[in-house]
Amino acid sequence: MTDATVLILGATGYIGGSILVQLVKKHPEFVYTALVRNPKDNEAIEALNVKVAQGSHSKLDLVEKLASESDIVLNCGDADDVPLTEAILKGLRTRSTGGDRTDKRKPILIHTSGAALVAYPPGDSNDRLYDDLKVEDIRNISPDQMHRNVDLKIFEAGDRGSIDTYIVAPSCVFGAGHGPVRNITTSSKVFVQVALQDKQAFQLGSATVVWDSVHLDDLVDLYLLVLEQSLKPIPIQSAYERFYWGSSASFAWDAFAKGIATNLYKRGLLTTDEVKIRSAADFPWFGLLTKNSRTVANRGLKTLGWKPHPGSVIDGLDKEIDMALSQM
Repeated sequence: MTDATVLILGATGYIGGSILVQLVKKHPEFVYTALVRNPKDNEAIEALNVKVAQGSHSKLDLVEKLASESDIVLNCGDADDVPLTEAILKGLRTRSTGGDRTDKRKPILIHTSGAALVAYPPGDSNDRLYDDLKVEDIRNISPDQMHRNVDLKIFEAGDRGSIDTYIVAPSCVFGAGHGPVRNITTSSKVFVQVALQDKQAFQLGSATVVWDSVHLDDLVDLYLLVLEQSLKPIPIQSAYERFYWGSSASFAWDAFAKGIATNLYKRGLLTTDEVKIRSAADFPWFGLLTKNSRTVANRGLKTLGWKPHPGSVIDGLDKEIDMALSQM
């Protein structure tokens, strides 16, 4: 697939933009198209020698058409949009049955999910480690979990055999982005913004809640390894064997909050380094941070040779705060 056509959704985002930059460097022979909502971002995308298709995720006919013209679709745009996913899959099924293809390779979908898939309250019977190399760990995730409705449609499409589907599910991502538009993660920025606004750092609930994290550069490496794997002839296997956690080192959210408090206090931006306990009701969009999400990325580590660098988001917190402050 030396002249593959690639469609990317989320090219202006933190993860998708960083992947696109590295992908273009690694495979300049591919022909790239990015779905871009805002015309003001066109120039930055086109500077990468990437064609712009103007439109939003709600333009389902356009998404389906673009997918039907693509050998590879990389969705970093939305992990929870069922109609969007259905349009992508419908277009790829069309691609698999003909079109202007010059080879018989099945089209490829690399979809971005997330570790919220296994976010459970502390002490819940499902609150445990999930290993992506253990197919039953992934197969048995509850259909009621966040992102799961979309993932199940992708697993089903992959098992039908006309599309090679891959899912990458990142944990908490940190580090500077390298994309053409947005290059800072949301979580650190919001924590810093609220701390400065309230004059005190906060954590949600009093329980110690543990997640995993991954540096963006390492996550991009994983996506590229998954892509290279997708380009190889693969044996018949379950779509659940093409699921990869993007996680490296674990951390506790209370330690994260304390790190922000201490850092901003030392900078003279807060008058106290104490952390205020807030209710999840105060920040409904961050309610997941009252739950554990523990993942083991053995499939990437052991089958793809992925080698993420040691260290969690807390180890990189000083740089995270620098970036957040620079955006204010």
